[in-house]
Amino acid sequence: MGLPGYAGNILYVDLTSGSIRKEPLDAETARTYIGGAGINNKLAYDLIPPDAEPLSPQNAIIIGTGPFSGTMIPGSSQVMVIYKSPLNNAFPHSNGGGYFSHFLKSSGYDHLVITGRSDKPIYLKIHDEDVELCDASDLWGKDVFETTDELRQRYEQCSVIPIGQAGENLVNISVTQIDKGGTLGSGGLCAVMGSKKLKAIVAVRGTKGITVADPKRLQKLVDEILTRVKDYHLRDEMMKGGAMTMTSGWVPEGALARNSSVFLPYPPNVKEIQGQIYEIHKRSRKKIACITCPMSDKDRLNLPERGILTYDTAVFAVGAIMTASPAFGHRAESSPLDRYADALRFFDVVNRFGIDRVYSFEGLIDFVATLYEEGIITQEDTGGVELDREFDTLLKLTKMTAFREGFGDILADGIVGAARRIGKGADKYIQNVIKGQFVIFDPRVSGFGPMQFEMLVYPGRPLGVAAAMGAPSYSHGWPIKELVKQAERCGVPDEAIGQIFTDNSFNVGRLAKHGEDFFNLFDMFGQCHRLYISRFYSMEILAELYSAVTGIEVTPTDLKAASERVWNLWKMLNYKAGFDRKDDEPPEIWFQPLKGEDKEYNLKDYFFAVPLAREDVDRLLDDYYDERGWDKKTSLPTAKKLKELGLDSLVSS
Repeated sequence: MGLPGYAGNILYVDLTSGSIRKEPLDAETARTYIGGAGINNKLAYDLIPPDAEPLSPQNAIIIGTGPFSGTMIPGSSQVMVIYKSPLNNAFPHSNGGGYFSHFLKSSGYDHLVITGRSDKPIYLKIHDEDVELCDASDLWGKDVFETTDELRQRYEQCSVIPIGQAGENLVNISVTQIDKGGTLGSGGLCAVMGSKKLKAIVAVRGTKGITVADPKRLQKLVDEILTRVKDYHLRDEMMKGGAMTMTSGWVPEGALARNSSVFLPYPPNVKEIQGQIYEIHKRSRKKIACITCPMSDKDRLNLPERGILTYDTAVFAVGAIMTASPAFGHRAESSPLDRYADALRFFDVVNRFGIDRVYSFEGLIDFVATLYEEGIITQEDTGGVELDREFDTLLKLTKMTAFREGFGDILADGIVGAARRIGKGADKYIQNVIKGQFVIFDPRVSGFGPMQFEMLVYPGRPLGVAAAMGAPSYSHGWPIKELVKQAERCGVPDEAIGQIFTDNSFNVGRLAKHGEDFFNLFDMFGQCHRLYISRFYSMEILAELYSAVTGIEVTPTDLKAASERVWNLWKMLNYKAGFDRKDDEPPEIWFQPLKGEDKEYNLKDYFFAVPLAREDVDRLLDDYYDERGWDKKTSLPTAKKLKELGLDSLVSS
């Protein structure tokens, strides 16, 4: 293809026939969809039938890099994956860091498409022109970390996307870790890999470099970004504490329990406990970084006094402050060391087996424990397991789920599938669930801000960060002036700002559209969008970087239109799979009081000033669809919007 910033090829692998071929990446496709999630969406739309069974050979695993991958741009480590999810039949996006995106491009490939099904365990090895399907019989049965270690010994330097036992056993809530640190695949990617008998994908560092159109211009931009990163007031502390430097302070007033209906109070000394756990974390931690990351947010954690050595990003390590799971073991007598050790033990087990802890498993265990306590299920249903909310029970159920043993076979299908198989009215107890996954930011506690709204409308799964618009709206209560400043940084046009913001409030539905447009560009470029990286980028900087890398001169307005095009294509892909407005509706429990020790918590706006009823949220959904140019009744992009974005071919589809 010869376009700077791109390797120039798409690699196609058919596991049924064993055929491997590469095709040139069409230059016009690259200009139209940019890369990463953009071209992934185009390939998925063209190659995966919307009614394909997720665990059938017809489903495809599509992995994409972006034009920033393989360059010196700070944080340009993300690889994007799309597939049809066995959890909910949607087309979710997944992304992760590590070295995979750079190493795949160094062998000459921007995207990888895997179809078919092998009749025996295999792994895919990619090294320049040497692309091979290798026997994985000796790896089958090994966990995520063991598989990574073994393949590294064979092919170092390499990057590995493996599956653990959960993927092998087709667990719908399975995920994996890229290079033992970058979570990938919420929605059951590993079950899809397992159905194809694909134990791992190995990208060996190749010999083909990436050219950029204007190296001097790019170097100047990178130097400016790195200067700002080095001056960031939290960077030195993050080198010691990683992501937990920020997330350890995310301590709400209590812990949700009993199927999101009860609010358990934290002890008065919770801040002291938090500080002690953070100090234990820092002395246990060795920093790990994705390629080109200046923050080193990932962790190798060694706790010798408890015999624990594991890996985690610690983004959700705030759970260690109280328990390993809000559903289990709210033990006031536990020491900070015991709390931290229990959390690491649990994280290690779920990460090794490859189970989605955050969006699926913890809430699922709480769900079935509630059913047990209500008498809906008994030990006869659980195979003799007493669902007593003890930590050891949590670990036992984790293993049972990964291997689909006994009652774990039911849990492995996720909450909707589990409720269906349990019967007995269990579906009436499904609460705080959107698109088959659990809500991790309950708006009754956190306020109904951009992240909480985004969980409703994000295609394929409830990912809230897509509308966060930078650091402020990760937490509630930032002043309007700061929110407007961040909106301008993220490319919200002046006329939209006038519609979104007032002197004392803002329209979260209309704002979400623009947050998505900014966020989506990171997924198209292959750029990390964690808050301590994305905060150093603006729409203007992204346009400058893309122009310097590719030689295609673009404006922020051009990029915003490209992102909107990609988002609408993705929406159409999910719409054809059966997802419409009904799947964006909020859970009923949001409109029920959350019962605390001495008060109740009700749904309110971002500033906790205005109570919200269902009709208020419905109006915000109307505003979101209007801002997007979609039909309010169906959420389908209108013909006018599709034609405006150059997606005319989708109008009649």
